[in-house]
Amino acid sequence: MLNVRQVLVVPLVLAVGFGWSVVSLASEAMLRSFFADVDTLQADFTQRVTDESGMTLEFSSGVFSLSRPGRFRWDYKSDDPDLEQGMQIVSDGVAITFYEPDLATATIRSFDQAVQQVPTMALVQAGDRLDKLFTIVDYGLTDGLSWVALKPKDENAGYQELMIGFNAGKLNTIVLTDALGNETRLVLSKLQANRTLPTGTFKLDLSSDVDVVQ
Repeated sequence: MLNVRQVLVVPLVLAVGFGWSVVSLASEAMLRSFFADVDTLQADFTQRVTDESGMTLEFSSGVFSLSRPGRFRWDYKSDDPDLEQGMQIVSDGVAITFYEPDLATATIRSFDQAVQQVPTMALVQAGDRLDKLFTIVDYGLTDGLSWVALKPKDENAGYQELMIGFNAGKLNTIVLTDALGNETRLVLSKLQANRTLPTGTFKLDLSSDVDVVQ
């Protein structure tokens, strides 16, 4: 059973009228441009999980990296002063490793196995898969961000939708609403796009004392 961090990954009003529809079309264009033009990305992130009432269940932060197709990495900061590193989620495009240093445990799943369990994997896939996997709904400009929703076509996906917000064309916020109505909100900052990432970014070397579950 994947925990809330492993299932990562967004009250909006649908704009109507001619003027708003132009903005709305621009929002979907930002999404498609992100998939067409951005090959690598690295950013700091904050992650807040709230329940239906808005109560915060969890808050965390760290660094997110991606390289299309299929490679990504989430490095969480540790809440434990005795640990230098928090949870790490790393995909090399073939397998995804969920490493929890506090438990000295790593769970490894194939990329195909995890695709429905980690909605934000959509960010690292090729843009031509968007329309195959999702119904795209454009919400236009709300609260200063241009929003578009990705609603999974798979009825067993386990989440309602993935909302993606852009600020001046740049990826800014990702909001996942799960089947129970809980919301995971990721806010990105210090984005660096299309820069060469260090060798080994999408590899995770585990020590021999780590319990590996496959």
